[in-house]
Amino acid sequence: MRRSVHVFLLTVWLPNATAEGITEEIFLADLPQVLTASRIATSPLHTPAPVTVIDRETIRASGFTEIHEVMRLVPGYLVADRPQGSPVVVNRGLGDAFPNRLLVLVDGRSVVNPATGAVDWQDLPLRMEDVERIEVVRGPNQASYGAGAFQGVIHIITREPGEDTGAGLILARGRHGYVDNYARIGRSTTRFDWRLSLSSRAATNFRDLGTFDHAYQEDIERQTLTGQLVFRPVLDQEWLLGIGLSRGEDWVGSSLAPATDPYRARRQRQRSLRLAWHKHYAPGSQLSVEYGRFQRNKRESATLSGAGTSTLVQDDLDAARDALELQQIHAWSDDVKAVWGASVRRDRAESARQLHALGTVEATTWQVFANLDWRIHPAWLLHTGLTVERLSQGDTLLSPRLALNWSLNPEQSLRLSAGQGYRAPTLAENHARQVLRYFGDIPALHGKIIDIGGWAVQPLQPELTRFAEIGYVARYPRHALVVDTRLFVERHRRYIDDTSCTVGTDCPFPVPTDYLRPPALGPDKADYLYNTGGVRTLGGDLSLDWRHPSLGRVLVSHAITRIRAGAGTDRDTERTAPRHATSLLWSLPLPAGYSASLGYYRVGDMMWLNDGDVQPSYERVDLKLAKRLGGKGSEDELALTLQNLNGTHVEFRKDHTVQRQAFVTLRLAW
Repeated sequence: MRRSVHVFLLTVWLPNATAEGITEEIFLADLPQVLTASRIATSPLHTPAPVTVIDRETIRASGFTEIHEVMRLVPGYLVADRPQGSPVVVNRGLGDAFPNRLLVLVDGRSVVNPATGAVDWQDLPLRMEDVERIEVVRGPNQASYGAGAFQGVIHIITREPGEDTGAGLILARGRHGYVDNYARIGRSTTRFDWRLSLSSRAATNFRDLGTFDHAYQEDIERQTLTGQLVFRPVLDQEWLLGIGLSRGEDWVGSSLAPATDPYRARRQRQRSLRLAWHKHYAPGSQLSVEYGRFQRNKRESATLSGAGTSTLVQDDLDAARDALELQQIHAWSDDVKAVWGASVRRDRAESARQLHALGTVEATTWQVFANLDWRIHPAWLLHTGLTVERLSQGDTLLSPRLALNWSLNPEQSLRLSAGQGYRAPTLAENHARQVLRYFGDIPALHGKIIDIGGWAVQPLQPELTRFAEIGYVARYPRHALVVDTRLFVERHRRYIDDTSCTVGTDCPFPVPTDYLRPPALGPDKADYLYNTGGVRTLGGDLSLDWRHPSLGRVLVSHAITRIRAGAGTDRDTERTAPRHATSLLWSLPLPAGYSASLGYYRVGDMMWLNDGDVQPSYERVDLKLAKRLGGKGSEDELALTLQNLNGTHVEFRKDHTVQRQAFVTLRLAW
């Protein structure tokens, strides 16, 4: 912590001496406007919350092909791939197999699984080439988006249809069966802009070699379709239609655990729909109405064995979300801007295995929100925000935030921010009834419940967080440098955790009438959720973005985190974030249209909860070498990307080894 204070003070007093050789063309004249912190377009110098913007240039230089991987560049964000389900992304710890404290948006619409509250990253109905930029809020943001934004917001903003006229093709081939094919086409006219992209990819992410550290297999295949249409009937209005489809199949299992984790196919499908109307009635002012639908279906079956018999297990899940939102942004002047609106969301889920005998479970959430930016003095910007939510179980949640930005000069700003917010329990947490029915060759057990997993026993209270931070954001044009650093404290209360019990002995729920467990299987251990104590998180982070005419661009980030568990809270939560985590991305232009980029990522010792385990510290090195095909400004490219160049490492659990990867990519546009 003392080290982060020193870094903070050094960046504040960084001298403004002229750097030789730096020209105005090297450094962008204006910082990009960001939307996600307050729903109002604002310079990063004046946002009420810490925001990292990952632009298209950074995405290309990183060599990452999956969206979740890009989060490795954001200070405090932790990423882990695993063979037994979707990759996981969390901010500042408290992560497990289904992390549900982050809000992930695509063009303002949530893509969070309505049942689990997690994000199925590999199934998102878009590809990296569809993304224009990603805005990442690095702290609680419930004042703008409500209870889903407990740890922050990842906002994926796709390309405007009018920006990609013509056609494009990307072909990639690599080790371990890696294949990635992508094609797009788009047109722009006076009234219509449209864009359509298709992709198909396959890879072996994990290999089962029959050893402890290579005991799991994961082969994936995915196909996606993304479409966007913009219609402008008059100059100040537009209609938007967006569709996304993703489908695929995984082949997963373990040769070391054939009884409990046999080889099997897992199929999934995701669909998204966005329909919006925008009216721009004055400079900086807009009225909008948006409807969004998100749907996920999973089909998975396996034959489990034990105690001399076996049974077929069907683990299907159907989930959907419908959301309607009205929003108005109004600028009274350059000094006073506000956004307000209301939304209603309906979530539904159905699963015979996870939600036994409940049919379709539903939850409806109402929300009203407002944010105000008021420049009370040329050097002072006051921000206030509030979201009020009404949950299906009757809770009313108030999430306020107050922030003050002090412009030390036009290029440097100090931010003070404080507030509180909530995380509402998910459908799976509130209604969990996980059972295993027997469909084997013992007639007396046929159709009976022989095992119980998680079980909801009482209404859960929403988790509560209170936070405060001090941040510093600055641009040094003469150095071609942007600095973003902060210190923060977050206090969580009513943390939702699980504990185990023995069915029929000390579990606080009645045994189902059709429950019959064979004595040969032994005692049945189940889990139930409850509100426990508190968690306090202290930390700081630093990001540097530096450009040089000869040395290229260097992005550096470092995060320091310390978690303390309160009375009654599992002490393992203290290990769910590394003390230190660092990322570096150096991209260098070379003569004759060549370029190179080097990525370095270091994560300290940490632990993933529940299905996870201890994750030892690791370092990862990536390298990308590219040759531009065509003149200056051309996007045509032939590239070689090497990932985990320094060797394999483990993520999520000590028996999940992430392997080296190498692939060649051809990119063409016309």
